[in-house]
Amino acid sequence: MLDLTKLRPLDRLNILGMLGIAVVALIFHGRVEYYKSIVFVNILLSFALVYLINLAARRENPLVNFIATWYTLPLIFLTFKELYLMVHPINPHDLDYLLIRIDRMIFGTDPTVVLDRIATPGLTEFLQICYASFYLLWVILGIDLLRTGNKKGFLFFFFVLMYGFYLSYAGYLFVPAIGPRFTLYDFAKLDQQLPGLYLTPILRHIINSGESITSVTQAAMLAQRDCFPSGHTEMTIITIAMAMKFRTKSAMIIIPLGTGLIFATVYMRYHYGVDVIAGALFAVFVLATGTWLESKLQGKKAGVNGETGKPRSVRAGVRQKADVIK
Repeated sequence: MLDLTKLRPLDRLNILGMLGIAVVALIFHGRVEYYKSIVFVNILLSFALVYLINLAARRENPLVNFIATWYTLPLIFLTFKELYLMVHPINPHDLDYLLIRIDRMIFGTDPTVVLDRIATPGLTEFLQICYASFYLLWVILGIDLLRTGNKKGFLFFFFVLMYGFYLSYAGYLFVPAIGPRFTLYDFAKLDQQLPGLYLTPILRHIINSGESITSVTQAAMLAQRDCFPSGHTEMTIITIAMAMKFRTKSAMIIIPLGTGLIFATVYMRYHYGVDVIAGALFAVFVLATGTWLESKLQGKKAGVNGETGKPRSVRAGVRQKADVIK
């Protein structure tokens, strides 16, 4: 029998997130073409996750423990693509015009136009690399935390990261937008208007493919409505904050790359200025409430290091405190 008390806060959050996406798909089943697949997959994965964590708690299997540790990464890609199948059908009216209006009200002009004045192929190359390092930053920090034996810090990092993602999904649903590279510029001429050096075209193609943009002529229609808030800004600020919180050596890599990444969101024409502001505010909210939410989702049998199946007895805890007093 599956034991729900073995679940860590991260696992509980992911199950709630997957079921929440399934519920939204059900509510709007008349608009979401693949709602049955989304509901089935998310319910199945929720049960699979409970089974996985129970399996990891019962036996010391390196492969099982590895999957139980890192499963969040593929889950991010899965839920992100599920939103792709839901956002535009649920809310088909893109609000780019509103974000452009807010930008011009705040900055007096379009921030991307201002940054065009400092554009050079070398700077574009560097910032495109920074932007493409988005997913890599999480892996770098995760490996660093595990390498130093900070499993609890690792789990908390991915907890706040997923917390941020689920909140950003709500933003995509309420404020769908495709970004300035489609609305303020000619997407087909991006390589000519904002050229890089060697890696920029390749990285752009990879990023476009990840966002389901497989045709230049139909790019605006195919693009994922994921501008507001800027998830790149939100998750990068969270990653930088966690690297600093746990004083990891990888912070020396994460901070400069992350700073360049946030700047690149507007420079590379992926986001409006207001998207970045919203992403930063979302990150502040997540960081301010993450510990509270984790405590609310804490299982009674969770281990002190955040590991499954390794709870510490009350007697052992009392003995340790007594030793400290002595």
